This record gives sequence, C-alpha cells and structure tokens, in this order.
Amino acid sequence: MASTSETLLESLHPDALGHSVLPNHANQSVTAIDGWKSALFSIPFLAIGIFTGWIATNGNPAGKHEPVWLIGAFGAMFFFGGLFFFVHGLLGIARKSVWRREAAQYPGEPWRYDFHWHREGIAFSAFDDMIKRLLSALLWNAFLVPFAWIGAKEKGAWPFLVGAGIFGLLGLIFWYRWAARLFDLLRYGNSFLAYESFPYSRGGSLRARLRSPHHISAIDELTLTLRCVQEQYVTTGTGRDRTTNVVCYELYQVVSTLNRDQLTGLAGNDISMEFRLPSDQPATTLAATPPTYWEIEAKGKARGADYEATFLVPVY
Repeated sequence: MASTSETLLESLHPDALGHSVLPNHANQSVTAIDGWKSALFSIPFLAIGIFTGWIATNGNPAGKHEPVWLIGAFGAMFFFGGLFFFVHGLLGIARKSVWRREAAQYPGEPWRYDFHWHREGIAFSAFDDMIKRLLSALLWNAFLVPFAWIGAKEKGAWPFLVGAGIFGLLGLIFWYRWAARLFDLLRYGNSFLAYESFPYSRGGSLRARLRSPHHISAIDELTLTLRCVQEQYVTTGTGRDRTTNVVCYELYQVVSTLNRDQLTGLAGNDISMEFRLPSDQPATTLAATPPTYWEIEAKGKARGADYEATFLVPVY
C-alpha cells in the first residue's frame, strides 16, 4: 500500500532547488527500493518469519515461554513483511522488462509504455481509497496487539503497554482519514476526469472536464490544482538509525477556484477546466524509480463531508 510523505521535520525542508514537500501526499512509489534490491531485502524477513512459525507450530506448548498465537503473530509480521518486498521486487523486475521492450517498439512515444493510460480520461475511486485507508488502520492496530499483550501480561513489561497505547492514540489519525474518505464516498461517489486531448504537451494547454460529483450543490468552494510532482528517496539518520522514505516534492503548481454560485450553475454538467502547461518543467515519467508526474487535485469545501479527488494527467 502506498505510504504518505512524510514527517513534520521533512515538510520543513525543501530540496536542493527549493521545491517544497507535499505533506500527506499519496505516493506512486510503493517503497523506496525496487527490483532485485527489494527481492534480496526480503530474504532475512522471510527466513525469520518461517523459523518463528516453525517454533510456534512444533514442540510442546507447555515448554514455550509465550502463547503459540503470540509467537505466530510475530512470525507472521516478519513473513508477510518479507513476502510484500519479495513480490514487489519481482513485479518491478517484470514491469521494467515490459517497459524496455515497449520503449524499443515505440520510440519517441513514451505515453504508450510509461503508464496504462486511457485516452478518454481517468477515474478516481473513492471506494478503493477508502478500503486502502481502512486496511492501513486495521494493520496498524494489529501490529500493536502483541506488544500490548506482552505489556499487560508479563511482569515488568509495562513499557510495552505504554508504548502500544501511545502509538494506538497516534494511530487514530488513520481512523480519522478513513472516516473522512467514507463520508466523501457516501456523499459524492467516485469521480472521473475526461481528457479533451491525449497526450498533453509541455508548452501547450491542458483542457479537461470533471464529471460533476453527486450533491455538487453542497460544495461552497471547489479548488482545482494542477501540479507537477517529483518523488525522491530521502535518507535520514546515521548508522543503524538510517531510514529511507519516499518524499513528494512539488515542482510546479497553478490553482483555479470556483465559488458556490459558479458551481450551482454547473449542477448536472461537466466542470470544464483549462491550464497552461509550462515548457520548462519535466515531462511525466511514471515508469521511472522514483517517478515524476502531473496531476489535477480537486478539493471541495462543504458543510459536513468535504470533496477530494486526484487524477493523473499525461503530460509528455
């Protein structure tokens, strides 16, 4: 599942060219490692998970210091974490192979192989995003359960319980984001952005039409943002504390706003938009690791549930 970028500390630090970080922006990169690196990275986790699972399912339960389910839970964490990186790595290798073959077949036409574009437009599924947020919240809480159990049952292990409680409270943000997306889905449904040409070219115009969401009359203000996003793999810390995260930097942004009166006149019709594309910004390279891409973000302020949808656009 896609992670978000990033911490408050990172959001205060632009990149070397002064581009600001987009906090809480959904990444196109699943992780900061790909291909064979990801597959090799998974091996120790798979091995620990299998060995721990073997311990949990073999021998006399009376001889184990912890319940079988707890040992199995820790084994499952390592195994499924390793399995994720292993599968991700193999899929990345396969995608690169297809990319190289199609790049040779269609030289000078990167939109044919860079991404699975549909010429008519692109959909944003609020339902899919809601499910992803729900799974994130459930996985976060499932991860904390074994630590909370150890803290509650083992003598002197109360720091585990305190830590699980603190991280559980921090995890409420996952549930808040899930609830916000659920209300968005129930009120506005899924969204679709229709391209008026394909692909778009740097230095030209981007014209598109947003299919009016349900209950558009409830939106007080709709903000349409065209931006160019470049993801980078940023490493922080030293030694064993080194961590690498996917961070989204905003290279370019232009905003258009529609007020309540304008939206009321568009009820039941598509919302047309037009942006001028600069010629001095990079083109889309979604197949790259890390990728660069263009998107249109639609955000509507309303009483009750706000509206939010994001659409990739083919700028080459």
